[in-house]
Amino acid sequence: MTNKKMEDLLFSSIDEVRSGYEAREVSPVEVLEATLTRLEELEPRLNAFVTVLPEAARKQAEEAEARFLRNEPAGELAGIPVSLKDLFATKGVRTSMGSRIMKDHVPDRDSYVYSALRRAGAVVFGKNNMLEFAYGFVHPDYGQCNNPWNTDRTSGGSSSGSASSVAAGIGYASVGTDTGGSIRIPASYCGIVGLKPTQDTVSREGCFPLSHTLDEVGPLTRTVGDCATLMRVLAPGQANLDHNPFGDRVSGVKVGLIESSFRRPPELEVSVLVESAVGRLRDLGAEIEGVEIPDLETLAGAALKIILSEASYHHKSWYPERADDYADGTRANVAAGFDVSAVDYLRALRERRRFTRIVDGLLRDFDVLVSATVPFPAPEKDPEFGQEALDEAERTLPFNFTGHPAITIPVGNTASGNLPVGMQLVAACNDESTLSRTAKAYEKAAVGYRGVP
Repeated sequence: MTNKKMEDLLFSSIDEVRSGYEAREVSPVEVLEATLTRLEELEPRLNAFVTVLPEAARKQAEEAEARFLRNEPAGELAGIPVSLKDLFATKGVRTSMGSRIMKDHVPDRDSYVYSALRRAGAVVFGKNNMLEFAYGFVHPDYGQCNNPWNTDRTSGGSSSGSASSVAAGIGYASVGTDTGGSIRIPASYCGIVGLKPTQDTVSREGCFPLSHTLDEVGPLTRTVGDCATLMRVLAPGQANLDHNPFGDRVSGVKVGLIESSFRRPPELEVSVLVESAVGRLRDLGAEIEGVEIPDLETLAGAALKIILSEASYHHKSWYPERADDYADGTRANVAAGFDVSAVDYLRALRERRRFTRIVDGLLRDFDVLVSATVPFPAPEKDPEFGQEALDEAERTLPFNFTGHPAITIPVGNTASGNLPVGMQLVAACNDESTLSRTAKAYEKAAVGYRGVP
């Protein structure tokens, strides 16, 4: 296979690569070696990996290749190179969580996510860089993960390296976590697909928590179809996720355009791209109507009470004894969480239940709700955990608060900086199939993923 064909294959879909394996046109070993070569070419400019596992991955690729050569049954991800956020425990392999405190931590068991990937035959070749403990700040020991579209820009966080590596063609998928947008925000910045599933759809066993009430686990991929493939592996109940009775159209699908997200407008280029994408959904047969979500702009305060207090609970073994080992911003957040009163925490949980009922009611009238994922393209630095970060997460955090599934899909790049923009779709709880069908119809009409130049 020529270098050009292999480079194209690195940006192909999982189904296309799997077909190549079955036809013996390419082998899992060849694809892994090409993936590792691309990683070497782009690191450390991207700074997307904390740990690379070439020897273990080669053994996994050889095992997958032997299965295909013997025509034996193989898992859905057999021979497919994937990575995962360095928040998931991997037995015998360090799991740093982007922190100094855990820099030498080597778990004695595997997380559910890693086990599920391996059962499906995935070739797990590396663990991705991330914001410290997924808490909004880069630890200086690891450094910022950069955007493959422009390495002077951030990839976003906290699933930073997951988004950057997949967008750059280093592996076909990654698995991240999302507490306020930590899958969807970096996926939007890097021009890929990111899904936050319905609350508790994917097990978090062996994944260090930030906020156990709001945390979710989900995939980052280049296509909606690949996202569905990962979800079938991570959550067996999602077996019919990719079934598409709509064909190439979404006739009759009721789309609620979240009007408040446009009253506080995103940057102009973001608005233009998202509005054009909504127009394309209309052309595909969707029924578009503006919708108001009461109190959307005010719920961040309640969500922060939950995040701050729960995060500090999970850090109580280290704070204040190891306070100096945190990044400055993380340390300040952990300290602040101990000051949240029980009354304020319980009041925030009550507000969560109230707001969830509001969104549940809207999703009885609409199939999906739509907004920009982030109101601006990737900035130079990750916004600090304050008003700027709240602006970044204003459209994503509400659906961690409510537990509804939300997906971001790329809708084009800005003319001024050639930076990706994402559109977020939200559906009723346990209705990932509607998200997948609608997003896939849009993706096909819009010609899908745009490769990094």
